[in-house]
Amino acid sequence: MLYVGAGLETTRNAISAGLLVLLDHPAELEMLQQDETLLPTANEEILRWSSPVTHFARVATEESELGGKLIRKGDRVALWFPSANRDEEVFADPYIFDIRRSPNEHIAFSKGEHYCAGAHLARLELRLMLKALLRRTRQIELTGKVERLRSNFLARIKHMPVRFTEA
Repeated sequence: MLYVGAGLETTRNAISAGLLVLLDHPAELEMLQQDETLLPTANEEILRWSSPVTHFARVATEESELGGKLIRKGDRVALWFPSANRDEEVFADPYIFDIRRSPNEHIAFSKGEHYCAGAHLARLELRLMLKALLRRTRQIELTGKVERLRSNFLARIKHMPVRFTEA
């Protein structure tokens, strides 16, 4: 059940959030429409920017220090992915959406032993959806207000009305 829920919800929301961020950055969208070879780096930037999973919490198994703060054994620690994916110590210009960003060491799929088992499939789905969309459309425009679902775990879009003009 975890794979179905996690795979469907996060990928669907990465796709819709990716389209939204491209619509919010028309120069980046136009660049991607003109040069399909940018799809791999655009994919990674969409994942960094949208961070479909907002956070994960863990319980410390031993005492340690992080960022000058003492973490005691048993303390709950939360990793907020959108914040980590805009860390100024990791990313140059972290608040700029750049489909050519490289390297792009985002943690949209977590890291280490908690790395998402479906990351490769999610990347493939996002890339294929964008590729199909860009090849079949000449113009894409937002036609109404974007509504988000309230969640402190997933960044979810409930409604996003768009109009596509065929290529």
